[in-house]
Amino acid sequence: MKHKRMQGHDYRGKGFYFITFSTSPRRNTLSTIPDGRIHLLPEGEAVAEAARQIHIDDPTYRLQHLAVMPDHVHAIIICTGGASMHLGTIVSRLKGRSRQAIRKLRGQPSLGVWEDGYHDYIAFSQEVFNEFRRYVIDNPMRWQLRHDNPQWFQKHSGISHPRLPSETSWTAFGDQTILDYPWLYPVIISRRLEGAALDKAVAEAVAQARQGAVVIGGFISPGERLVAKALMTVPRARIIYMYPWGLGGYKPRGEAVNRIGTGKTLVLSGFPDNVAPEATRANCLKNNEWAVVAARAGGTE
Repeated sequence: MKHKRMQGHDYRGKGFYFITFSTSPRRNTLSTIPDGRIHLLPEGEAVAEAARQIHIDDPTYRLQHLAVMPDHVHAIIICTGGASMHLGTIVSRLKGRSRQAIRKLRGQPSLGVWEDGYHDYIAFSQEVFNEFRRYVIDNPMRWQLRHDNPQWFQKHSGISHPRLPSETSWTAFGDQTILDYPWLYPVIISRRLEGAALDKAVAEAVAQARQGAVVIGGFISPGERLVAKALMTVPRARIIYMYPWGLGGYKPRGEAVNRIGTGKTLVLSGFPDNVAPEATRANCLKNNEWAVVAARAGGTE
């Protein structure tokens, strides 16, 4: 596992460090996740114990969050600045202590435990730190969802469905049976809409979803994004996101993992994989057209 460090950054300096390292080879030897929660195996307990000693090595470092996954470890380490040890030394000690303990548990003095190196990402603001924190906390849930529904987290190309124009090549992530639902409601809200008119359009779309409609659209304009945000609080709301660019670099993350894994969101694109992630006017208009066509195909728009 190799990762280039941030050039010019003092790795003894202040920051929130998101650390990842993996077993060698990627063996599920550290924990199990049978119910969306981490259950540590003895090897995983050894990692957790080693992580608790970070503050002893250098008091300027503090372990904020730890997720010992079956085959890898995520940790958020906070440095208050002016550390006597480089971050790399802290991680090496964590890996070394746990390696020694795991070898002792297994009775194998030369056992290969970890891949070389580690990944690090640095957050310099509370907002980015919160994103890292949510990622670590939600990681067990994502693990189980992916393993329970692996097909939903793989990109499927050449999608064919009566609602989708056949002259277009479609790709998707998620449960494609969402397209079968008879009531689709296209969310198309102009950027020029403001004030009471905007509030009314957003409220109407949310009301349709609460009544059982599957909302479909690009969710690009400010009003459309307000709809998407509001629907995150509606437990049974189902959404079809029609991306106005290709899915070549798409990877579910954050709340999308939960919604895809529970069959509440389908990510769909009618654009080639190599179309850059830029919401051009032409692509957004084409998306709106496709959303209306898909809704009308069921006779519900």
